[in-house]
Formats: sequence, structure tokens, C-alpha cells
Amino acid sequence: MPKKIFFKNYKIGLGVLAIFFIVASIVIHSFHNYSLFRLLRGIICYTALVYVLIAHGKNIQKWLVGFLFFYGASSVTTVWYENSTMASVSMILNFLAFLMLLWYIVPKFTFKKISKAFTLLIVLMLLLNGYLFLQFVELMKEMTLNYTQYIFMVLSAFCGILLAFMALFYNHYFNSKLSMGFTLLVFLIIFAEIFRGIGYYDLAYSTLFVYLARIFLVLSVYTLVHFSFLDLKNVKVSKTAAP
Repeated sequence: MPKKIFFKNYKIGLGVLAIFFIVASIVIHSFHNYSLFRLLRGIICYTALVYVLIAHGKNIQKWLVGFLFFYGASSVTTVWYENSTMASVSMILNFLAFLMLLWYIVPKFTFKKISKAFTLLIVLMLLLNGYLFLQFVELMKEMTLNYTQYIFMVLSAFCGILLAFMALFYNHYFNSKLSMGFTLLVFLIIFAEIFRGIGYYDLAYSTLFVYLARIFLVLSVYTLVHFSFLDLKNVKVSKTAAP
């Protein structure tokens, strides 16, 4: 029975959890319980962590555990985000979570079979998006509580840009369900972070962006768990095909 729940029908289970957390987030936010709303972000991450621990057991990917742990911890500490020290801790944990994603993608990154024209296009696109992203971070500089918080906000932004760059190259080279899944995961997380910043700092239509941020977060966690199944399946196939 556990095998059927966690492996064969995991997409249905994840879908039900995703809908539950999105609806719960909207309801909680509509009652202006912002502390619980922020805490729920961490609960979402740790629910996913428990799910994959049960599903994968000893085969679970270390980078995946690290990402969900640090991202969840970063989310929990936002309950006290108005405190200068806790705001810094939250951004440091957020940065560590991004490093876990780099841990996965860096060994797989390659420039092979990539044309100069495609490379130039991707570089120009990312430079433009990176500039806009950093301008966005700069806009929030005056709103941060201390320099440490701002520094790690910038570092997280650089990590996001680097992840997007490497994910696009990774997907272009392998062009598989696995590479597409990771690329989708990276961009869902990036948009979730951007929308969260817009919503929190009340830059434009804050309530709408708060909801969008939560929806993108849930979708990113759903994609992450789904990706973990694809990744383990790919590892098994590779071992079987090896002489």
C-alpha cells in the first residue's frame, strides 16, 4: 500500500496537497493571519521533505534534502522577518537553499554541442534579466533592515541568475524530461521569489503578488518532488545500462 501511494500514484497525491496548500494559503491570508501564512510556507517545504524521505528512503538525493531543509527554515524564520537579526538569518538560509540547487546542476553543466549564436543569445537574455533583477533588488535596498540582509539578498539574486543560465544550457544539451523538469523548477522558484518580494514590500498590487508567489511556490515544490522521482529513475536506468 505505501508503495502504491508514494510511487505509482504520487502525482495525484501531490496534486491534492498542492490544491490544499493553495486554498489554505488564500483563506489564512484573507483572515489577515500573516504569521501563520508565512509559517505555512515552511510547512509546505517540510511536508515535501517528509514525503520524499518516505518515498525514496536511503536513495534520497542529498541536495534535495538540503534545499528543502534550508528553504523551509528560511520560510519559518520569516515569521519574525521584521526583526533585524531574523531577517538576516532568513536571507542566509535562503542563499544556502539556492546553493543546494547549484550542487545538483554544476556537475552536469557543459558547453558541448552549443552553438556560438545560441550562447550569445542566452548570455544577452540573462544579462538583461539579471540587470532588471538586480535593479529590483536595489529598489528594495532602502527597505531592508540591515546590510547583512541586503548582501545575502544580492547573493541569492546572483545565484538565481546563475541557476537560470546553467539550467537553460543544461536543457539545451540534454533536451530530456529531466532537464526540462529542472529548468521549470528553477524558473518557478525565481518567479516565486520575485513575486514574494513585490508582495511583501508592497511595490504593486501586493495582495495579487502575494497569492501569485504562494501559487508559484507550491508549483515549484510539486515540480521538485516530481523531479526527484524522474532523477532517481534516470539513475537506475543509467546503472542498468552500464556494462
